[in-house]
Amino acid sequence: MDFEVRHQDLTFKHTVSEKPDMSEERFKEHFHTTYELLYFVRGNADYMVEHRLYNIEPGSLLIAKPGEYHNIIFRSDEPYERYVLRFPPIAVHPYVRRQLERSNTVYYIKGTMLEDAFLQMDKHITSVHDDLRVALCYGVLNIITAHIISSQDLIRHADYINEEARTVVKYIEENLPGIRSAEDIAKALHMSKSALYKIFTAQFKTPVMTYVRTQKCMLARDLLHEGMSATETAEKLGFTHYSSFYRDYMHVFGTAPTKQGA
Repeated sequence: MDFEVRHQDLTFKHTVSEKPDMSEERFKEHFHTTYELLYFVRGNADYMVEHRLYNIEPGSLLIAKPGEYHNIIFRSDEPYERYVLRFPPIAVHPYVRRQLERSNTVYYIKGTMLEDAFLQMDKHITSVHDDLRVALCYGVLNIITAHIISSQDLIRHADYINEEARTVVKYIEENLPGIRSAEDIAKALHMSKSALYKIFTAQFKTPVMTYVRTQKCMLARDLLHEGMSATETAEKLGFTHYSSFYRDYMHVFGTAPTKQGA
């Protein structure tokens, strides 16, 4: 039974596509400003997350963290069924949030209590009044995330890693505030800018500096929630002009960067 519950940045849904979209547009990587949990019930697909490729099977739980470029790549047009949960980091307890940040990408949860938590959602959501569904979803989210951080024995490892792309991503992660141009990355990794562009665009389907700006904005949101001012955040993350930071943040989140408090 399909359902969909939306509230601000929260999305819970169970959907079935009898014939998934196999168009070229569907194969482009994308990212969310939220976490995305996808429980893969049935279908025939691979899962690409940044530089990692997973040959997934029914019973797999897929986790994309905020700002991670990812995509489902269908291998055939057989029916595709999934549960999808999207939620902002602030929706869960700070301890859970820290653990999720260190979580793996794919877990095989067939026959576990974690799988039951997904499969029981249809029954729970359809048995309460509409005005209680959002509250119910937050309760289910707490159960699911607690089980995830307690299920390290269920981790699946990547079937393929693009080592060149991983090297670039690792450098960006470790040097994010100081990166101001693609040339900074190319020089540090002893490669030409054209080689950098080719590696990154082939793997991520997006320009390398678009990725860098996205990651800076994701980190900026965390700093703002910790109480740092927008001006201090822009300076800490290496933006030459506050106007550039403001524009990029607006593009990613659709809202202005403001101090949020802890």
